Formats: sequence, C-alpha cells, structure tokens
Amino acid sequence: MHVVLTRPPEKDAELKAGLKRLGVEARSLPVVAYEALPEGLVRLEALLTEPWDWVVVTSPEAAEHFGRVWASRGRPPLAVAAVGESTRQALLRLGISARFLPPRATARDLGETLPGSGRVLWPASARAGSDLSDGLHRRGFSVHRVDIYTLRPRVPDERERAVLRGAGAVAFGSPSAVRAWLAAELPRLPAGCVGAVTARVARKAGFPEVRYPEAPGLEGWMFVLARLAGRVID
Repeated sequence: MHVVLTRPPEKDAELKAGLKRLGVEARSLPVVAYEALPEGLVRLEALLTEPWDWVVVTSPEAAEHFGRVWASRGRPPLAVAAVGESTRQALLRLGISARFLPPRATARDLGETLPGSGRVLWPASARAGSDLSDGLHRRGFSVHRVDIYTLRPRVPDERERAVLRGAGAVAFGSPSAVRAWLAAELPRLPAGCVGAVTARVARKAGFPEVRYPEAPGLEGWMFVLARLAGRVID
C-alpha cells in the first residue's frame, strides 16, 4: 500500500524521502503545476526598495520566489513573518529568519496575531484568498499584496494514473490540489492534508477519511500519511 503525492516531483522530494525512512512507499501523480508570474516578480523587486514594517509569507512556494528576488536586491534587512513551520523552513534555507509565526498555521491566524502595526508587503499566490489581508486591514495595517506565482491544475494521462493501483492514501498540500484532483475525476482516497484549511476542503468534497497534523510541519504530515497507509507509528 503506497501514498500518492500530488505536487510536482521536485516539490515532494523531501516528503517522499521522509516517508521512505518511515517504511512507506510514495508515488507521484501531480495534479497541480506551479507557475511564476513575471510581472508580479518585477513589481516585487521594485517594492523591496521601499520601507516595510512586515513582509508576510504564506507558503513555501512564495518563500522560494520571494527569497530569490530578495537575494537579487542585495538581501535588504526585513522583518518577515511566516504562516507556518514549512514556510519558515523554506525561508531559512534561503537565509531568511522569520521573526514571527502565528499560533496556528493559517492565513486568518496570521492576520489576527501579527504584532505591531504599519505597512505590510504580501508576496502571494494569485489563488490565495483574502483572510490575511482582511484581518490585517481590520487591525489598521496597510497591506500591499503582489501576486508572484499561481497554481495551475493539470490532468494526468492514463499512464500516470496507473500509480493509483494499490494506493492507500493521497497527500494534499493545498486546497487547490484537492480541487484539481476532483476536476481530474480521480478516486476519493483517504486524504492526508498538510493543514486544517486543506483538510476542511477535502472533508467538504467527501473524501472518506481526512487527517492532518495538529502541529504544522513536514514531519507531522509524514506521520499522518504513514498512518493512513497502514504503517503503525509509535
């Protein structure tokens, strides 16, 4: 019994390796593709010359794009907040230390708990909702959102779909991945989700069993998937 991974293989390499260490086989069936938005990246580069009280980063993918632009601008000092542990780790790999994480890894919690006041720069996915900016606006922050990447759904071909045979669980790293899976008319397997927001979407979509780690981060997600695949982890 194996786990099906739904992001591009290079994005799931660390997750796949971690599952292997736990004795769980993982196979790739990407249903989303990440795409940079060049105009947004150019805007971000210009915006980094301005003063900001906070930069908020809400996904590992946003961290990677932001980190490359930040490095190209000479690594200016910034106060950066990350939505959760996976995003914090992605920033750290690029040499950026997040000064703040919310108590729960959701955009809403980040909007409700970000310290201080002032101007906030948000390099975001074009598919991100408004929970973060709404929460910050209510608290008096000025928020400048710039969309720097997006997720595109992709439909796997018949050869790729062969990995579904014998699958015990599917891994979802975002609500967009859940929606893309459904759009591709793939079967509803037990779902291990990266966090509560993605799990809520999977439950609403009727997946038979949905779990997510109470503590955010890659390790917790791996253990959730291992248990769904029938691997008992003490």
